[in-house]
Amino acid sequence: MTKKLCRNLAVAMSMAVVLSGLSGCQSSGGGNSATAAPAATKAVADGGSQAAGDSVIKEKRDIVIIDAGGEQDMFGEIVEMFKAEYPDYVKDVVWIPASTGEQVSKLAAERDAKKPYATLCTNGYDTVAAGIDAEVYINILEKYPDRFADTIANFNDDSKIQLDKGLGYGIPHLNSIGGPMITYWPDKVPNPPKNLDELLAFCKENPGKFAYPRPSNSGAGYAFLQGMPYLAKEENPDDPESWTNVWDYLKEMDQYIDYYTTGSALLYRDFNEGTRWMITTAVGYETNQRVLGAMDPSCKQLFLDDLHWVTDSNFWTIPTGLDPQDEELSLLFMEFTLRPEIQAMLYDHGFMYPGPVLKGVTLDQAPPESQEALNAVITEELLDGIENYPHVGPMTMSQLVKAMEMWDDKIGANKLK
Repeated sequence: MTKKLCRNLAVAMSMAVVLSGLSGCQSSGGGNSATAAPAATKAVADGGSQAAGDSVIKEKRDIVIIDAGGEQDMFGEIVEMFKAEYPDYVKDVVWIPASTGEQVSKLAAERDAKKPYATLCTNGYDTVAAGIDAEVYINILEKYPDRFADTIANFNDDSKIQLDKGLGYGIPHLNSIGGPMITYWPDKVPNPPKNLDELLAFCKENPGKFAYPRPSNSGAGYAFLQGMPYLAKEENPDDPESWTNVWDYLKEMDQYIDYYTTGSALLYRDFNEGTRWMITTAVGYETNQRVLGAMDPSCKQLFLDDLHWVTDSNFWTIPTGLDPQDEELSLLFMEFTLRPEIQAMLYDHGFMYPGPVLKGVTLDQAPPESQEALNAVITEELLDGIENYPHVGPMTMSQLVKAMEMWDDKIGANKLK
C-alpha cells in the first residue's frame, strides 16, 4: 500500500497548486454565501449540466452505489429529488451496503472481468486509500479538472484538508468535526479531567470507569489514537513509530481498562447503561446518540488541553471502466449533492455533524426537523470547543495502518470484546 500511495503524492502536490489558484477565484461580492451557488453547481440547477448530459446520456439507467459510508438512509429524499429532476436519465438508484474490504474486492473483480456494475461509491478515508492502492477508482480531478473547480473553491477549510487526502480520486461530500472528544456523566465525575495527567489519575482512582474502543473498529477509537500525539506533545504526530509518550501513556492506562470494545455501538451501550462513567467519543456519533434519545441529555462533553480535532469526511469515488453514460450520470449526481440547498439537508440527525462541505451552509438552512433535532442537543460547550481548538486532517493511510497495528501489538489486542 505504501509504495502506491507514495506515487500519488505528486497528484496531491498538483492539487495543492489547483486549490491555491482557486482560493482567488471567489467573488468578493458574497462568493462564500450558501445562497449563491458556485458556477458549476448553478449550471446544474439552470439545466447546464442537463444539456451537457444530453450529448452523452442516451437512455435511462440506474446509478448503482456501493455504500461503504453508510449513507443510504441519509440520502433517501435526496435521491428522490434527483430522480425527479432528471427523469429522462435515471431509472433508479440502487444501494449496496459494503465494508471497505467488500467494496474494494467487488470493484476489483468487476474491473478484472470487464463487467462493471457499480457506478458510484461512498467511502470513508480508509476506503478511498484502499481503493487507490487497488487502482479501482478513476482520478476525478485529473480527468475532469474544471468540472468541480467552482464547487471546490467554495469548500470550507476542513473539507479542503480532506480533499487533499482524497488525492483527486475522492471528492468529499460530507464533513464531520471528528474527535477526540470526551463525554461523561457529571453526577459520577464532578471534577472532570482537564489534561492527560488528570485523565490518567481518574483512571487510577476509578478502575474500569473510563473506556475507549479499539481504533481499527471505531470512529471514536480512530480519532482518539490520532489525537493522542497532539495531547501528548509528540514531535511528529504523523509518525507512530516515533511516538514515545503516546505508547507509554496508553500502556499505563491499559492497567485500568477492563476491555476494548470492537465498535462504537458497544462502547456507547456500556456508557448509556452507566457501566462506564467517561468515554472517548466522535462528535457525529455522539450527537446522533443524543438525537435518538439513547444518551441522557445530562451527559457533558469536555476537551482536554492541547486538543486537535482530527476531522473526518465521506467521499464520492467513481469506479474505473464505466460506460461513458454511466460515468456522466454519476458525475451529475455528485454535482447535485454538492449544491448548497442539498448540502443543508446533510445536517440530518447529526451522524456526521455538522455535515456540509461548503462554506456558509448553516443549520438555519437545514430542513425544520433537522433544526429542531439538533438545536435540542447541540451544546454551547461543543460549539465553543469546535471554535477554540485547531482542526487537522487524518494521518496518511500507511501511517494510520501502522498506528493501528502498533496499538494492537502494544496495547489492546488481547483485551477485545
